[in-house]
Amino acid sequence: MIPARRHSTRFRSYRLLICVLAICLAGVGKAPAQDGAAEQQRLYEQMSRQPTNGEATYAFVKVATQRGDYEAAIGALERLLFYNPNLSLVKYELGTLYFRLGSYALAKRYFLEALAAPDLDAALKARIEANLADTEKQSQPSRFSGFAQTGLRYQSNASFAPSSNTVRFNGVDFGLPPANGGKSDANWFGLVGLSHDYDLQDQNRTVLETRFIGYLTQQFRLHNLDVGLFDVSFGPRMSFLPELLPGATIKPYVVGGSAWVDGAQYLATGGAGLTLGIPTPWGATLEPSFEWRRANYNTGNPTLAEFNSGNWYTLALASTIPLNDHLKLDARAYFRRGDAAMNFQAFDQWVAEGALSFEFAPPLNFVSQNWTISPFARVIRTSFDAPNPAIDPLVSNTSNEWIAGIALDTPITATFGIGTTIQYDRTYSTLPNYRQNNFSILSGPTARF
Repeated sequence: MIPARRHSTRFRSYRLLICVLAICLAGVGKAPAQDGAAEQQRLYEQMSRQPTNGEATYAFVKVATQRGDYEAAIGALERLLFYNPNLSLVKYELGTLYFRLGSYALAKRYFLEALAAPDLDAALKARIEANLADTEKQSQPSRFSGFAQTGLRYQSNASFAPSSNTVRFNGVDFGLPPANGGKSDANWFGLVGLSHDYDLQDQNRTVLETRFIGYLTQQFRLHNLDVGLFDVSFGPRMSFLPELLPGATIKPYVVGGSAWVDGAQYLATGGAGLTLGIPTPWGATLEPSFEWRRANYNTGNPTLAEFNSGNWYTLALASTIPLNDHLKLDARAYFRRGDAAMNFQAFDQWVAEGALSFEFAPPLNFVSQNWTISPFARVIRTSFDAPNPAIDPLVSNTSNEWIAGIALDTPITATFGIGTTIQYDRTYSTLPNYRQNNFSILSGPTARF
C-alpha cells in the first residue's frame, strides 16, 4: 500500500505539471498573439488603402498566416488576384491556404491553375505537383500515408554499461572486469510509421484514425541486444465544442504495443487514452492528453516479471509553434506514474523535450524539396519509490538523463531522401549501476508515401 503522503506528492506533481505547462505556453504565446494582432490590423489598413500593392498584401498575408487567420489571408490574396489574374505564385499560395482549411476542392482548383502558368520555374512546379498529390489524397474518404527509414547506427556504449565500470549489489560496490565493461557496436535498423484516416463525412467531421509505428535492429556483434517493437492506436477524432472552440477536436483511442529483446518478448502493453487538439490565436495547436496502459513484463522469471508489471498513467501536453515561415518549435512534456506490485519498481517520471526545426533551400539545384535541420534536447527524471534491496537497501534509484542532438532531413524527391541523426546522452544516478553515457550516429535512406 502506498502511503498517503506519497499520494499527496503525486497529485501535487500532476497539478504542478499542468500549472508549469500552462504558464510556459502562455508566456510563449500571449505576447506574440497581442503583437501579431496589432501588426495584422496595421497591415490591413495599409493594404486597404493600396489594394493593388502586392508587397503590402504579401506582408499582411504573412502575418495573418502565422496567426492562423487563413480566411483573412485568402481574402487578401483573392483580392490581389482580381486585379491581376495571371499571378501563378498567388494561386499557389491560395491552394496552400485552402489545403490548410481542409477545402480540398478549392485547393486543387488553384494548384491546377498555378500549374497551367507558362512561366513556372522547376522548383515551384515540383512543389505544386507534390501539394496537388497531397490534395487529391486528402480529398478521398480513405487516406493512407507512411514513412520508412533503414540504415546503419553506431553507438559508443551499445551495451549500456556503467561509465565507471562499477556496479552495486547488496549495498557493496564491485568493479566490472574489462570484458564486461562498455562496448561499442554498430547495427542495422529499420523504422516504419503508417497512418490511415477514414473520413465518415458526418456533421461532427469524424475521422477514424489508425496509427502504427515499428522499429527493428540487428546488432553486428552484441546480438543479445537486438531489439524489435511496435505500437498501434485507433480512435475517432471529431469536432469538440465548435461554438466555444472553433477548430478544436477530441479523440478517444485504444492503444497497444509489444517489445522484444534478443528474439524473446520482453514487454507488452495495452490501454486507452484521450487527447484534445485546441487551436490558438498564434497559429499553434495545443494537444493535452491522458493515457492509461497496463504494462506486462516477461523476464523469464515469473516472480520478477510480476514485480515489474503494473499500470502507467501519463499526463502530457504537446504543441507545435510556428515562429516564422521556415522555423518551428515542437515541444512536449509529460508526467508518468508507474505503479508496480513492489514499491521499489514503482516510479514517477518527468520528461521535457523540444526540437527547433529550420527549413532551408538545398544547395543542389536539381533538388526541389526543402531540407530541414533540427537541433533537439530531452530531459528525463525518474524517481523510484523505494530502494531495491538486491542493489542497495538504503538508497533508491533517482536518475536524470540528458539527451541532445541534431537531425538532418535531406529529401531528394517528394518521396525519397536521406535522414541523419547525431545524438549524445548522459545519465546521472544515485546508484552507479545506472550512470552511463553514449554517443550515437545513424543515417540511411528515407521514403514517404
